[in-house]
Amino acid sequence: MKRFLILIFSLIAVLFAKEIVITKYIENKPLIGIEYKGPKDVEKILKMDFTVLDHFKTDYNETNNSIMNFDINYNKKTHTLIVKYIKNNSPILIKKYKSTTYSYFPFLVHHAVYDINKYFQMPDAKFLIRKVVYSLLVAPKEANIYLADYTLSYKKLLISGGLNIFPKWIDKKQTTIFFTKMDRLPTLYMYNIYTGKMKKIMSTEGMLIVSDVDYKDKKILLTLAPKGNPDVYLFNLKTRQLIKITNYPGIDVNGKFWGKNEIAFISDRYGPPYVFAKNLKTGIVTRVLYHGRNQVGMDTYNKEMVISVRETNKQFSPNTFDLFLVNQDDDSLKRLTFGGQNMFPNFSVDGNSIMFIKRENFFSKIGIIRLNENKIFYYRLPKILQSFDW
Repeated sequence: MKRFLILIFSLIAVLFAKEIVITKYIENKPLIGIEYKGPKDVEKILKMDFTVLDHFKTDYNETNNSIMNFDINYNKKTHTLIVKYIKNNSPILIKKYKSTTYSYFPFLVHHAVYDINKYFQMPDAKFLIRKVVYSLLVAPKEANIYLADYTLSYKKLLISGGLNIFPKWIDKKQTTIFFTKMDRLPTLYMYNIYTGKMKKIMSTEGMLIVSDVDYKDKKILLTLAPKGNPDVYLFNLKTRQLIKITNYPGIDVNGKFWGKNEIAFISDRYGPPYVFAKNLKTGIVTRVLYHGRNQVGMDTYNKEMVISVRETNKQFSPNTFDLFLVNQDDDSLKRLTFGGQNMFPNFSVDGNSIMFIKRENFFSKIGIIRLNENKIFYYRLPKILQSFDW
């Protein structure tokens, strides 16, 4: 089992920027004025949200030429964020966001900025209000699962005790997650983040990881290795039917739904790990991308796929891993990063943003790629995550 854990960590925990080459998005951004009163750490998140959103020009405490002003006040005693929408010097709307603890303020700010963006009917930005679950190694053979906002500023312990890894959201409403607990046998559980209720799904020898979830059809893709080598399986949550998708005497892992009829996965069937796709109607397996020395991490959104590709072959210094965007319907290839070690690519729920980890020396950073906006934003990551889901 230890051997396969090392293999799966090596294949999925990618060793992984600065500019992305896509298209221009919003030519004339509306200028809005922001007047803020409250703690500095709340203001920091507020400014970060508007920067990463990249839909507005913002004047902080300078509101002369803006089309609308926003008076934002956070009260630390009542844990309340109040946002006044002001036009022609008169309030036209007041919104309040309240929590029971101060630590939850990042989500209040995210919701406020999300609502401002929605008020102007700008392109949706659900990534702001999505919750993140991640597994963090805290000791040898011990990993906890935490809940966070997309900046990882908010942190709440969900699951501890033992090795708890590979959390994955089950539903769009983000009430429940899957995760694997390394007991005597790897065991898959469901866990409700609000009630704390936990339900065992299955146990097996070798390996057991949820790699993708079809919210609509209630199906999941698993990596299982009951008899030795890992393969990709399809599990129907309604009928509990388990179907083996790949059958290769090597390593097939990290299955992802791709379009309507294909499942993508990572395999060593050509020697180094590369991304392949299997057509569920014809059974034909094809290699997805002929670029790089290997490909060790990927994610999909509808017909698009982001792949982490190793481009160098250095023996005594870190190799370069870049992110590329491919589409199921054509041969287009878009480079998203240039240099560095860019890992764990993960699409947002709307497909317009990609979260990833950039490793530099002994430190890591969270990267957010805004595809349409043609921007990448970074912020420091205090520790190395085992895995995360957005």
